[in-house]
Amino acid sequence: MIKHILKIIWTERKANAWILLELTLVFCVLWFCTDYLYFNVKRYMEPRGFDIEHTYRIGIDMKDEGRQTVASGTDEEKDAMLQDLWTIYDRIKKYPAIENVSYSIAATPYSGSNKTYGFFVDSTQVWSWVKVITPEFFNVFKINITSGSSFNDENSVAGNNIIISGDRNNMFGPEKVNEVKEIHNSDSTKNNVIGATNKVKVDEYTDYHLFMYYPLKKDDKSIIDWREIAIRVKPEADRDFADQFTKDMRNQLEVGHYFLSSVTSFEKDREGYMNWIGYSGNFKSIYSIATFLIVNIFLGIIGTFWFRTQSLRSEIGLRIATGASRANIQKMFVGETLLLLFLASVVAAVVCINVSLADILKDINVPIVYSKQDIEIRYFINYGLTFLFLAFIAILAVWYPAKQASEIPPAEALRDE
Repeated sequence: MIKHILKIIWTERKANAWILLELTLVFCVLWFCTDYLYFNVKRYMEPRGFDIEHTYRIGIDMKDEGRQTVASGTDEEKDAMLQDLWTIYDRIKKYPAIENVSYSIAATPYSGSNKTYGFFVDSTQVWSWVKVITPEFFNVFKINITSGSSFNDENSVAGNNIIISGDRNNMFGPEKVNEVKEIHNSDSTKNNVIGATNKVKVDEYTDYHLFMYYPLKKDDKSIIDWREIAIRVKPEADRDFADQFTKDMRNQLEVGHYFLSSVTSFEKDREGYMNWIGYSGNFKSIYSIATFLIVNIFLGIIGTFWFRTQSLRSEIGLRIATGASRANIQKMFVGETLLLLFLASVVAAVVCINVSLADILKDINVPIVYSKQDIEIRYFINYGLTFLFLAFIAILAVWYPAKQASEIPPAEALRDE
């Protein structure tokens, strides 16, 4: 039957050339839509390295007189403001529903703030995100120490002790993350690596980053401005927690020039961050393009084969008159469509692979393959998903014209001839 369908396709090669061109272009576009979605779904399924379930950001705002003190106050006044913040921190820690609380600078997930610096491992320069934290930060976001030790009262104060996390391959520059002992700043200041954590992302769609965690010193006046407080709530207490905490602690947290301004879950922060960074818009664009293509493919294939059915009425009637069954007529139409799709898919796959290897995707903001070992698997997955999807749409579009064609009375079809 395949040989017979190939003969039909060759006989009608002029009309089929346009169909092949249409299917090839559509296959290419859907290939890259599939590739983009596959890339992001795969990244999404990977562990983020942190957990934001039952976590909240405690917003502590500053009164106008506090801003004036920061701008032009004396050192003694600023020291008093610093102590007020630690008083607030201690009061939050004592709240019964709270499991852990941390203070940090440019460290919490989905905040949009970060500090990135260049460091040296041996003689190799690496770029790492820097987070300044209290030891409880790892407990709040369930970041695991995989080697070495965490910060404590002793190593937080003594020397330049840091904790690091590696990239996708658990490397920190040229060395395995658990083998790095020292990291140097650009001014040759030595940082002693006392521990390493699991791999950590910025969000679920990015790759794993290098991170360096510095201990937050209690006399660090920069926290007067940052005021980044995160808490983990006991699961059984995480019901209407924000309202209850605000009601219970509003007065207690009004200390000096500070007051409680908000209690926001990190899940809500995540939603705002993802919209801000543009992921929601990207996905909507891909879905819109895919939907537009699907509708046009469906209508185009239906129109094409409906026209073809009308032009082949006499041939269909002759086939039925000579003993061909209606099922065979339908199979012939569906088989011709799938064979045309297969031929188009081969051409399209060659085009798509060469486009991706030429790095043209970078110019149109389509994600690049991040692992050489993943590239062949990714091509097979893209081809398989795109072909199956288009085949499903094509069969749906051809089925009705094929059914109509198979029901033409032979005498009527031959009379038209």
